[in-house]
Amino acid sequence: MKSSELFAVFTAAVLVIIILWNIFPVHTFLGQGEEEAVPDLKVSASRAIQTVVNDSNASAYLSENFRVPEWRVVRTTLICHSTYDVNGTATQEGEDVWKVEMMERNCACAGVNSLYVIEGYVSADTGELLDVSTKISSESGYEKATCSSTACH
Repeated sequence: MKSSELFAVFTAAVLVIIILWNIFPVHTFLGQGEEEAVPDLKVSASRAIQTVVNDSNASAYLSENFRVPEWRVVRTTLICHSTYDVNGTATQEGEDVWKVEMMERNCACAGVNSLYVIEGYVSADTGELLDVSTKISSESGYEKATCSSTACH
């Protein structure tokens, strides 16, 4: 294969990965061993995401700041048996909660940049929105789920 053909194949593969990454959100289950079964949940991760997106503050922030799907990460984390206050701090053992994080870079520049962040907590039992917040944060605070640490730019 010529180098131009290899480059075309590589580019196509990267585009497929980016498209799949944006279509299928990252799902992380915390608080469980590898051999433990996922609890029987009444509310799915996708429903938790939709609950957060439907919140009026989150929806306004999303439409105002989230513009480029290729710069975006949506991550859900199942937090088992904890109750959270409005600051996202565990206060006592309780119900299972979905933590939903939506992040988007504010530019395609190389290096660590700022992220627009929406963070919400949704009951995995009732689907009730427990808390939602919006902020701008440094990309370095979000591990390998962001572009700066996966070196995609």
